[in-house]
Amino acid sequence: MKLIKEIKNLEKNDKTMLLLIFTTIGNIIIAITKFIFSITIPSLWFFVNACFLAVLSISRFFSIRNYGKRRSTKDENIKKEIGYKNYLHNGVLLIILGIMYFFVSVYMYYKGTNTIMHEYLTYLVALNAFWSISWSIYGMVKYKRKSSPILKSVKITSFANALTSIVLTQVVLLDTYASEYDLANINGYTGMGVSVIIMIMGLYMIINIKKIICLESN
Repeated sequence: MKLIKEIKNLEKNDKTMLLLIFTTIGNIIIAITKFIFSITIPSLWFFVNACFLAVLSISRFFSIRNYGKRRSTKDENIKKEIGYKNYLHNGVLLIILGIMYFFVSVYMYYKGTNTIMHEYLTYLVALNAFWSISWSIYGMVKYKRKSSPILKSVKITSFANALTSIVLTQVVLLDTYASEYDLANINGYTGMGVSVIIMIMGLYMIINIKKIICLESN
């Protein structure tokens, strides 16, 4: 009961960050599951998606740690510095991941994919993608304003991961149910499109935070 009362008394952003700790642990479990699938099927798309999720989960842990540092100091300048650096680093990370995802997508476009799964497993993959994109959009809309840069960066990177989950769902569905190789080749196009969106998101984060820093310095 005491723990529940303490959680209720937390600030809104603190409650959100506490929830992120649990969801990050869940994401790591999902990443491990996808990695196992990538070996047993085998599937390069599952492997790439697992690595993408794992990297963003590790990045989220650093964001949670930085939020703790930010919360423990009373110096407003230090708080801003921690938040801005975290936002900037996540933007750079998205650009790097987007570039890597693009080259993987190009490779898959020429080599094709072969990610055939049992019917019930395809439903689980689709459900995970639907949940990821719905939750990430909700978070981005809800915390667009009046929240710390750290929280905003976590929500943006979560949306990037949700986009890769959608690509994985398309790969699984087309490879399982589509007989035409040319149809399965659409996976490469979709992957390249998503990678460009992820790079644009990362570039937006870098430009946006540098613009804010310049305005505050003047």
